[in-house]
Amino acid sequence: MTSKSVLALLLLLACCSVPAGAGEQPVKDQLIAAKAGLMDADYRGDLAALASLRTQIAPLRDDPALGYLAGYWTGYASWRVAINGANAGMTHDELKTNLELAVTDFESSFRKKADFADAYAAASSIHGWLSNLYRDNPSTMKSHLESSARLLKKAEELEPSNPRVLWVRGGVFLFAPPAYGGSPERAIETYHRQVDVSGPLTPRSPLPDWGKAEALMSLAYAHLSQSAPDLKAASDEARAALHLQPEWHYVRDILIPQIEASRKQLAKQ
Repeated sequence: MTSKSVLALLLLLACCSVPAGAGEQPVKDQLIAAKAGLMDADYRGDLAALASLRTQIAPLRDDPALGYLAGYWTGYASWRVAINGANAGMTHDELKTNLELAVTDFESSFRKKADFADAYAAASSIHGWLSNLYRDNPSTMKSHLESSARLLKKAEELEPSNPRVLWVRGGVFLFAPPAYGGSPERAIETYHRQVDVSGPLTPRSPLPDWGKAEALMSLAYAHLSQSAPDLKAASDEARAALHLQPEWHYVRDILIPQIEASRKQLAKQ
């Protein structure tokens, strides 16, 4: 999706976000459009588009039937602003602000739909990240860690094979210290399972269905980050992720160059 396409989508959503009445686009259709725009903006690393779409769909959180999904997608927008912002030098305070907005929306989402595993998993991931940002406040850090563990347990009880639940579990294995369950080998196993269970994207559904490209990207990062990097696996997986999402800024412009730099460094040794 080009920047012009994103602008057109923003205008469409703005026109449709009006009080209920004749001619209003159904909430489901608005969320389908927002989902497409948010995922595209995430892959392109477009923070402005993510923030604009978040604002546009925020009123939909009050919808009695689909408000839980609107909350998920506004939370997703804030989450992705933080993820992409971290790669672009976003400040510590800005990261906290966006992550706290995201976790509030995800928690609101699963309060509206108690069996929505995606919202529990996403909230778990963010609490885990916030625990790291609050390292200078042990009690707050502990609270976030406990929330992260509790919410991921709930997500896994609901949908243990959900690709997005597996992505969060893989991240725990990859980034947690060994004393807290970290294991790069188990992370790689989990991401492989995520690839296997991920289905195709469904453009006419407002439900989250991302996962395969993210699993491949995470596998590439995990193989690159090993004490003895598997650069062939990392390169193959990163390029497979880019094949699925050709505009993925992080993979194309950051991860693959890091893999190539490591390859050149090893060649010199």
